[in-house]
Amino acid sequence: MNKYFFLITLLLLVFLLTGWIYYVNSQSDQIEPVEKISAKWWGSAHADIEAEAFTHWSEDEPAIVPPTCAKCHSGQGFLDYVGQDGSAEFVVDEPAMIESVISCEICHNQQTTQLTSAVFPSGIEIDLDPNSALCASCHSGMGSSDSIPGRSEDVDVDEVIPEGSFINPHYAFAAATWLGSDAQGGYEYNQKTYVGKFEHAVGVQTCTQCHDPHSLHMNQPYTNTDLCSTCHSNVVDYSDYRDVYVDGVDYDTDGYTEGIYYEIEGVRGQLNRVMQIYAAEIIGQGIGWVDQYPYLFKDNDLDGTISEEERNFSNAYTQFTPRLMRTAYNLQFSIKDPAGYVHNGKYILQLLFDSIEDLASVVEFPFDYSQRP
Repeated sequence: MNKYFFLITLLLLVFLLTGWIYYVNSQSDQIEPVEKISAKWWGSAHADIEAEAFTHWSEDEPAIVPPTCAKCHSGQGFLDYVGQDGSAEFVVDEPAMIESVISCEICHNQQTTQLTSAVFPSGIEIDLDPNSALCASCHSGMGSSDSIPGRSEDVDVDEVIPEGSFINPHYAFAAATWLGSDAQGGYEYNQKTYVGKFEHAVGVQTCTQCHDPHSLHMNQPYTNTDLCSTCHSNVVDYSDYRDVYVDGVDYDTDGYTEGIYYEIEGVRGQLNRVMQIYAAEIIGQGIGWVDQYPYLFKDNDLDGTISEEERNFSNAYTQFTPRLMRTAYNLQFSIKDPAGYVHNGKYILQLLFDSIEDLASVVEFPFDYSQRP
C-alpha cells in the first residue's frame, strides 16, 4: 500500500511540475501591452544611453563606433551586422553611430526573426532557437581558445613574449559560458575534456526562458516569486542565487561545501595566488588583478596587492609568457561573465582547475586536482 501511495504521490508531483513549467512558458508567450514593455525597456541596460557601452567613443575624433565594436555597441551597427540595412549579412561594413542603443527595431525586424544560429569568436557557428541566436550574436565575447596561440608563436612557453599584452575575452559573454566547449570561449588545454552546453531543466534552457527580453531581469512566474525557487527551495530572490548547490562537492577544498558561486570564488583565488608565485619566481615581476582596465598590473613591491600608485595604465603588466597569458585569460573569463556560475559553472571550474595545474607544473603549489568536475 505504501509503495502505491509513493508512486501516486510521485506522479502527482511530476504532473504539478509539468503544469507549472507549461504555465511559465505560456505566460512568457503572452503579448504584453506596449506601455508595460516600454517601461521595462527604459529601465534596462539596453536603453541606457549614458552607459559606457554606448558612450565609450563619444570623445573620439571623429565620434564613431569602429566596425570591430559596432555590432554590439551601436544599434545601427547591429542592423548593419544582420543586413537589415541592405548590406551583407554577418559583417559590419562601416563605422556606426555613437549613443545608438538597443531599441525595438534592433531586435524586431525581418532579419533577426530569421536568425537560427550565432557565430562565436572561435569561428564556430552554433544552431540555436531564434531568440537565443539573437542574444548570442552579441553576448559571445571577443576571444577563444585560438586567441592565445596566435600571440605566442615561436616563443617558449616560459619565455616572455616581446611586446606582450593581456588578451581580454571582453565582457558579458553569457552565451559563450552557457555553451561551454561547444563555443570554445575559454582557453581549453589539449588532452583535457570540457563540458559543452549547460542543459539546465525543461522550461529554463534558453535565454528568454530565464530572462525577460525587455527588462533583462529574471522572469517571475508569479508576483514576487523567483523563477529558480521551484527547484531551488533556498532561493527567494536574486541575492540567493549564489547559495545554489550543483552537486555538493567542495571544489576549493576549504572544508565547506558551498553554493557554486562561492566554490568558483575559492578556486579562482587559488589561481590568482599561483599566478602571483609564477610571475615572481619565473618572470621576476610581480602581478596582481584589480577590477580596472587593463586589469593586470605590476605588483612592484611583491606585497600581493595592487596599491593606488600601482593601479595606473602606465603600470600595466606586459611581461607575459605564453603560460601566464593563457592562465590570465581564463582568470578573466571566470570573472567577466558575472552570472557564469549560473550559466555554466562546471565549465568555468574546469578552466580554473586546468590553469592552476598548468602553472603548478613549474612552481610549487599544492592543490587537489581530483575534485575537477
